[in-house]
Amino acid sequence: MSSTVIETAAPAAVVSLPKHLVTRLGGVDREDVSPKLQRQFDAAEKTYGYVPNWLRGYAVNEPTLERLLAIYGPLWDDSANHHLTIQERELISVIVAHENHCGYCVANHRYGLAKATGDKERAARIADDHHLIDFDERDQALVDLAVKVTTAAHLVGEADYERLRNVGLTNAGIVEAIEVAAFFSYANKLTQAIGLQPDSTLFA
Repeated sequence: MSSTVIETAAPAAVVSLPKHLVTRLGGVDREDVSPKLQRQFDAAEKTYGYVPNWLRGYAVNEPTLERLLAIYGPLWDDSANHHLTIQERELISVIVAHENHCGYCVANHRYGLAKATGDKERAARIADDHHLIDFDERDQALVDLAVKVTTAAHLVGEADYERLRNVGLTNAGIVEAIEVAAFFSYANKLTQAIGLQPDSTLFA
């Protein structure tokens, strides 16, 4: 399994929730999980200075967390061969979270977009309401695709593909954009349905 950890807010004064409050279905601590996932917890602790709630919450069912990480790792690993930049992938993830009304996910990917672009204010404005942002043609096409995949995937078709080709995406790039949007819809729904509580750093 990949040791990649999902980006979350930078370490601050973290108040860790008791595990029974991490989600509506509880949560776990390091000592509760398998040695394989303990290594994942340790990697997060080293990176962020704490173990984020998404790890503690998803790991209530360890195979769920393992499956999520198995997809997320190569999808987000910047050393892999991607057709979209990390900025474009973060943009899609923020848009999907916004459309799914996933507050935890919006906060996390707002941070990721700010880190990827170096523009904290613009990332916050995009996360707040992307309809008010003046995107360039390529980003707007990706935003509109992300919205459509999230809200009406069955309507994505040739007109959308042609628009994306016209801003420089290959067919492989289009598939990757759809993959990112679809994956984060899954992650958003999982996060919402278990009632995952935001980390205290998200309020810093």
